[in-house]
Amino acid sequence: MKTKISILSVAVIAMFAVGCSVVRPGTHAMKWKPYGKGLQTQEVFKNGVVWHMPWNGVVRYSVQWQTYTEDVAVLTKDELHIPITVSVTLRPIEAELAQLELEIGQDYYKNVVRPEFVSLTRNIFADYEYKVVSPKSPEIEAEIYKQLIVKIEGKHLEIDNVTVDHIKYPEVVTSAVDRKLAVEQDIQQKDYEIKIAEKQAEIQRILAKGQRDAQQIIDAGLTQKYLQYKALEVQDKLTTSPNTKFFFIPMGKDGLPVIVDTGDGN
Repeated sequence: MKTKISILSVAVIAMFAVGCSVVRPGTHAMKWKPYGKGLQTQEVFKNGVVWHMPWNGVVRYSVQWQTYTEDVAVLTKDELHIPITVSVTLRPIEAELAQLELEIGQDYYKNVVRPEFVSLTRNIFADYEYKVVSPKSPEIEAEIYKQLIVKIEGKHLEIDNVTVDHIKYPEVVTSAVDRKLAVEQDIQQKDYEIKIAEKQAEIQRILAKGQRDAQQIIDAGLTQKYLQYKALEVQDKLTTSPNTKFFFIPMGKDGLPVIVDTGDGN
């Protein structure tokens, strides 16, 4: 008899032991009674162990921010096909988990968010020409975010942000952009060389002006009396030379003394 009671006790304990679920941090749960009243919305369990009968269970929802990424082929305003990668970060509203489960379910992104997200992305990119897509990415992100919030209003979800992660331009476009950049760089180099040449020419003009001004000053100083004075200095030096014979004609052309070398050095 005692053996039967022990076996029964073990069976009961084992039955209740398997009738529990663990709710980890970042996850909320509600009890689920498939053979009874279904979802139990009166209490949401945020962490720890949830005890229940073995034939019952729990419905878990992550309440952390989750990012979903989509590869979308968009057509720009100027009819250029561009593959892009966009992401949206969202999570369930904690206070509305029961409504989310009852009305939408755990595939809320696939069934509710994704169709609107992809459609809005295509529609908004269609308002921009390809050449401004990259510089205006923040503006595009903000517009998708604003409209997506409106689209999922009342769906028990909240959105953190929308991001344009990658834009892949067609090869013909990238080649054209590369050529344009190369031409622009060549023009910039030519402009730089022209500026250098202009600066060098300016330097040469300044030097020439300086030489001209200096020559004018010298010419202005070469008066008749000054030249006569310098000639007399030379004459005085020549007279002190023991090996050279000169004749001095007192006045030559322009009033300057004429010096005649006799060629006789002895």
